[in-house]
Amino acid sequence: MKRKILLLSDDLRMNSGIATMSRTFVLGTLNHFDWVQIGGAIKHPEAGKIVDMSESCRKDFGIPDASLKIYPTDGYGNQEMLRQILLIEKPDAILHYTDPRFWQWLYQMEAEIRQEMPIFYYAIWDDLPVPMWNAPFYESCDLIMGISKQSCYIHKAALEDAGVETETIRSSNESRI
Repeated sequence: MKRKILLLSDDLRMNSGIATMSRTFVLGTLNHFDWVQIGGAIKHPEAGKIVDMSESCRKDFGIPDASLKIYPTDGYGNQEMLRQILLIEKPDAILHYTDPRFWQWLYQMEAEIRQEMPIFYYAIWDDLPVPMWNAPFYESCDLIMGISKQSCYIHKAALEDAGVETETIRSSNESRI
């Protein structure tokens, strides 16, 4: 049985950089995971609908058990939407991808969520100075996946400044920072 991941990011069918990367790792792992997404966009044309892409993914990618469902939303959703989707979809983990400041409502409910499942954060922050204001968001995650050594350095620096142990932060291309 495959694990189900709830992805919180730009709608993977859109053309932003976040949407493009979301699409890449979702489609690249459909054979390993079932996916559900709260797909954000400004004035989303399909907000409030549910888009089940499972059948088209099965045909297009030849994965007999592919499962991908998108809940389009204006902006990035809200706590009530997330609670409803958690009840309906019963994911095993949440993967958040994009600037955490847009998802403050998610991090306000992290204690509630983490009782049931982990929160993962795919982090792309590569610009200095270190965004110390993001430390509380980083601290609310069970796993931070940095895209580069620079990104991992930034997350580690923000967390260490907040007094959080960071020995396990790793980039995708090295064993330990």
